[in-house]
Amino acid sequence: MVIISVKSFSIFKLAGIGCAVLLLAITARAQRADPNDPKNVERGAELIKQAVQARGGERFLSFTSIMSTGVYTRFDKGLSQNPIQFIDWIVYPDKERTEFGKGKKKIRLIQINVRKTCWVDNGDAETLKDQTDKQIEEHLEDLDFDIDRLLRAAAKGDGVEVGFAGREETRPGERADAVAIRFKSDQTAYLLLDSQTHLPLSLSYEKTEDGGLVKHETRYNQYVDYDGVKFPNIVDFFRDNVQTGRVNLESIKLNTQVSDELFVKPASVKAIK
Repeated sequence: MVIISVKSFSIFKLAGIGCAVLLLAITARAQRADPNDPKNVERGAELIKQAVQARGGERFLSFTSIMSTGVYTRFDKGLSQNPIQFIDWIVYPDKERTEFGKGKKKIRLIQINVRKTCWVDNGDAETLKDQTDKQIEEHLEDLDFDIDRLLRAAAKGDGVEVGFAGREETRPGERADAVAIRFKSDQTAYLLLDSQTHLPLSLSYEKTEDGGLVKHETRYNQYVDYDGVKFPNIVDFFRDNVQTGRVNLESIKLNTQVSDELFVKPASVKAIK
């Protein structure tokens, strides 16, 4: 899921507070390994296969649409703000509609992304407008780092390369497997996998913002089986180790029928369903 004024999380663009607190201690990659070493390339591919299997195997790789509901909470300087309900539809490969709020149109915010054609309806301001180039760029970046898309791409070797990057301590006496995921753009993300369950624990990467290097991290907790696929019920977002948002999932349905009309830009605000 991609957000504009309540930025930022990607729903998938989605184990408890104790685990999240412990993950805060991860500040450096321990027991580093060269992800380009042929043995580590092979090990990285095997870890991705294990993660895919843990998520649901072929069922995880093959679903074509997803509808989810839940609550998004924005954080300001690490402090939680008012939570807002959402419903999100994704049709692969490139359609998404997210609605925030419930009830009357004036208290809703709707965002549509179809490939590079994106628009947003702010019900409170009663405006309907195209997203800016910067907002579209952020959306496309969020797609790259969406855990579902990333795992599926890594499993299929679609535009990314993987390699085992060592192990990181997640708590005293426990370490997670780190996989380096390299994009065609030469951007690298680091995925931490639970060494026992093989489920993703976190995904982190760095990018230049406002003239400096900024670390972005997403942490995945409390996995639940929905329609034969495991999804994290709690997803937390951090920027330079300061929390910026949280998603609490309430329901997920896979391969639901989604009308194309949901993604068509209406002629006016009044025409929005």
